[in-house]
Amino acid sequence: MTRATWHAFPTIGRVAAGAMVVALVALGIVVGGGFTTGPRPWAGASPAVTRCSERPAAGPKGLRLEMVSTPEGRVPTVAVCIDGEGPFRFVVSTGTAGSTVTPSLARSLHLNKAPGVPVRGVTCVTSAPRAKVRTWSMSGVRLDPQDVLIARFSGAGNNVKGVIGSDVLARFGAIRIDYKHRRLVLLGREGAAPAGNVYVLGQKTSRPPAPLANGVVEAGSLLRVFETPQGTIVAAPVVIAGHPEQLAVDTGFPSSGLDLATARVLKLKAGGATLPSSGIGCTGTVPTYSSGRWTLGGRSLPSSALAARAIAGSVNSGLQGVLGSNALRADGSVIVDYAGAHLWLAKG
Repeated sequence: MTRATWHAFPTIGRVAAGAMVVALVALGIVVGGGFTTGPRPWAGASPAVTRCSERPAAGPKGLRLEMVSTPEGRVPTVAVCIDGEGPFRFVVSTGTAGSTVTPSLARSLHLNKAPGVPVRGVTCVTSAPRAKVRTWSMSGVRLDPQDVLIARFSGAGNNVKGVIGSDVLARFGAIRIDYKHRRLVLLGREGAAPAGNVYVLGQKTSRPPAPLANGVVEAGSLLRVFETPQGTIVAAPVVIAGHPEQLAVDTGFPSSGLDLATARVLKLKAGGATLPSSGIGCTGTVPTYSSGRWTLGGRSLPSSALAARAIAGSVNSGLQGVLGSNALRADGSVIVDYAGAHLWLAKG
């Protein structure tokens, strides 16, 4: 059996991976799974969710997003109902491996805690208990029962009660986050979580899934996707100061970041400001560096202050930073194709 690594993927398609210690529980990066393509995309955005009705996910859906301000910038959120209560505001984070609820929400819903597990995010390390959620929905779209983590998510304020991670999002095959029109579009029906460890290998010639491809596609890039039952790593190659670096793709991070050692090796110009360290298990502030000219798939990204964050845990070795919402929303929309291991920036 051929084993792929972060640095060299052998073929196109899905490759079974050998046993591997994976502790991707929150902010680990992206989760994939099987899916069934639905019919045509839904015609409009969902109405604001004011009560906790549910419907099965029968095909592509346009779900209403709200942008929530943080000290670093804005992040997309969606309305989530749990056990008939809510709706609650959850961050939509392609960079979160395991969906999460805050301790205050877990207490109010009387969720039963299971023993804690290590939580190794891209940039922070902590531990958190788990809880079983048996009935829940996302803007009215019914979701399968699963375990969630109970952890604080710093930087998003008291109005945010949790995170919808890629353990949920990837089960729909592919998604489009339309920042301009504030919509989350799901490609197909919710599929099962992966039963084992699998690499998903994309093709350079891939095109966006037709139901998600409305608007002009400005740039495309292969993704490196590693699926596990606990979570999935997903990263895109971004060229910074002429050097290709693998950055985790995270719509839940308002700003982009780079490993401190990498920023120094690339001799990036130090910024004069610091930024709060956002994410599950993160505290304090971090210095910044100027991105200078940086590109994704040959497309220039907006010059940004990159938060200099250390990369946490050996599970994230091979990653040099985080590609956050400040870059992903540059053209209005981002399409993340988990099943096809590809990412596109598109006009909203």
